[in-house]
Amino acid sequence: MTKPVRLTIKGAGDAGDNAPTVDDLLGQVADFVEILKGVEKALGDDHGNQIVWRVTDAERQNPITFELTPTPIRAGIIIDDRAINVERIARAGFAALRNGDARPPFFTDEIMTKARQMHARVRNGLVDTIIDSPDASEPIVIDTVAAGGAERTFAAQKAAAPKPYRELGSIEGFVSKAELDGFSRAVLRFWARTNGAEIKAVATGEAFKQLEEMRLSDVWHGVRVRVYGTISYKSLGIIDSMTATGIEVLDRSHLPGIDEIVDPNFTGGLSVEEFLAEQRRD
Repeated sequence: MTKPVRLTIKGAGDAGDNAPTVDDLLGQVADFVEILKGVEKALGDDHGNQIVWRVTDAERQNPITFELTPTPIRAGIIIDDRAINVERIARAGFAALRNGDARPPFFTDEIMTKARQMHARVRNGLVDTIIDSPDASEPIVIDTVAAGGAERTFAAQKAAAPKPYRELGSIEGFVSKAELDGFSRAVLRFWARTNGAEIKAVATGEAFKQLEEMRLSDVWHGVRVRVYGTISYKSLGIIDSMTATGIEVLDRSHLPGIDEIVDPNFTGGLSVEEFLAEQRRD
């Protein structure tokens, strides 16, 4: 049974003891949940969300506390270990930001934006926000001290002037989808195995032919591939996009073969026309 996370939000000002504004209260809860969802996407091999965070209890006395419980997006899905890992990575990320460390693992650009918003509110409207997880030895406290440490991390990232560059190489990941973009170019979108970031690869040459085959089938979703070509970086180690010249499938175990799809005895020896006629009569 998954255990809930408790989020306590303390407001500032003269309008009631510890009373946060509606915008601060809802914004803090929403950003925290988006961080959990983002970590789950970056952490899992499927790069999707199997967890829904539900408000299962709320304490109305000041400061206000919400109990957020991870539940499966569909019945029958076991999420216990997944939820524990998501909470652990999120806690470690908040702790790293408090210390002013480098970007925490699995904290994508979108997650960093949400984290910055959470820290900014404790400098303008909130006193603090406390995240208490059942398996943690002590809670995470987002206060002015944490906001100062986090700001050092954000400032360091901003100060490092990005220097775009390109290099030949390959990236390993998992197929998201094959499509045509707004310029009618064949594009492969895939998640990088190392950090979960989605990469857009414009296909050329042999990769174009391979991608056209992918676009005709849904069974490629989630398949592990290595994409070769020219990698464009926004800055050191931060990938912007890719021009693909070749695609290597590393794991075909998810792809059924023709022998698995076709059942020679499906019609019981009847021709297709005879079988369909029998089905209509039934």
